[in-house]
Amino acid sequence: MAIKTRLILAMAALLCAATFVIGSVAIGAVTRVMTSRIDAQLSEFMHQASDIISTDDITTASDTEPAAYQPIAVMFFGPDGKLLHAVPAGYPDQPLALPALQEDPGTVLDPVRVGSFDHGVDYRMRSQPISPLFAPRLRAIPVTMVAAMPMVEVDAVQQDLMFVMIVTVTSVLVVGIGAAWWITRRGLRPVTDMIDAAVGVADGDLTRRLPSHSERTEIGKLATALNIMVSKLVDAITQRDTQQARLRRFVADASHELRTPLAAISGYAELYESGGAPPGPTLDRAMGRIRGESHRMAALVDDLLLLARLDQETSPTLRRLDLRQLAYDAVDDARATDDGHDIAVRAPAPLIVMGHDARLRQVVGNLLTNARTHTPPGTSVWVVAEQHGPVAVVSVADNGPGIAPEHRPRVFDRFYRADDSRSRDTGGTGLGLSIVKSIVESHGGRVELDSEPGAGTVFRFVLPLAPPGEPPTG
Repeated sequence: MAIKTRLILAMAALLCAATFVIGSVAIGAVTRVMTSRIDAQLSEFMHQASDIISTDDITTASDTEPAAYQPIAVMFFGPDGKLLHAVPAGYPDQPLALPALQEDPGTVLDPVRVGSFDHGVDYRMRSQPISPLFAPRLRAIPVTMVAAMPMVEVDAVQQDLMFVMIVTVTSVLVVGIGAAWWITRRGLRPVTDMIDAAVGVADGDLTRRLPSHSERTEIGKLATALNIMVSKLVDAITQRDTQQARLRRFVADASHELRTPLAAISGYAELYESGGAPPGPTLDRAMGRIRGESHRMAALVDDLLLLARLDQETSPTLRRLDLRQLAYDAVDDARATDDGHDIAVRAPAPLIVMGHDARLRQVVGNLLTNARTHTPPGTSVWVVAEQHGPVAVVSVADNGPGIAPEHRPRVFDRFYRADDSRSRDTGGTGLGLSIVKSIVESHGGRVELDSEPGAGTVFRFVLPLAPPGEPPTG
């Protein structure tokens, strides 16, 4: 059963119960008031009865039938309980049936309710013994006088009140159900909106959001919490889709990179098997190409394994080291293998950071290799390591041709090459800058790029300085 239906039925039941209780209490109160009034009239009549009896014999006094309406029925009983005389209530021509006594009238000293002989009228009755001294014609016989007043008016009022209560209960029930339906529908409308929005999200419409409500209400707090949950869900799904797209692109790029050396190795192997490479210069050249492509595949696999480890590693083992020394060492290594570029270094002071020595050396080395690979011979390359406030900044700059704007957003993507043929000719795997970015970010730093076509390029990475402590080792 829906919660709205349960609320309406509960409110209707409460209204019916409340109206019934109030009506019952009201009917009971009115009945008690009217009954008390009848009891008072009976008491007053009993007090006046002695005066009537003292003036004459009760039988003589009652021989003359009253001409008007008699509100009280009067009966006299002897000591044996036999009815001696009676004056019925009602009109003379339409008297009411006498009360039907269920016990000795002499014992009924307090008012009680009794029926009538024809079961048509109920009476409120009271009895009182009469001393024979006040009734000389009764020859000293003890007499009990019974006065009974019809409950016709009380019963009529009760019936009227019952009718009013039934009408009232019905009216209150109808109005209450209508009001309850309107109130619950209005109150549960936000819940209905939430259900519609949730169904929409479940059907794949991730743009749906719950209508906003006041934060001071429970519905408003729930809507806000659900909207936050949906937003986080959308972010998680978007991130998952992005990662899946990157994974697919990575697998495709890796497959493409591996296909070229494998095809070369396979071709030279087939050439040898077919006898097209007899011993001599041709065979030596084929073996050299196989060896070169094998080295290229090994380098590519090594870079892929390093990226995989960096992706899985949450906290590398760090120690205190000096970036200035790493910069000098990297420049010395580059000068030893490349005499076509003018490579300089400027590191005026020690830069102590918490880092992984081999990986940070690889960062500086990859940046220098990238600068040498993508600039023509004679280009100036310089490395600057200096402190900027609480961080250490290492820059690798050149005055080469620069990077076109359309390539700059993707230079750190895996396997991305702005100049594909030049990178392949120099043996690059297309993963150098991706490795730089991953290593720096694993150290809590960031990489930056500034480049304009014809104005050179600056790659820099920023790392937080190490807190004061022991000097670096190694």
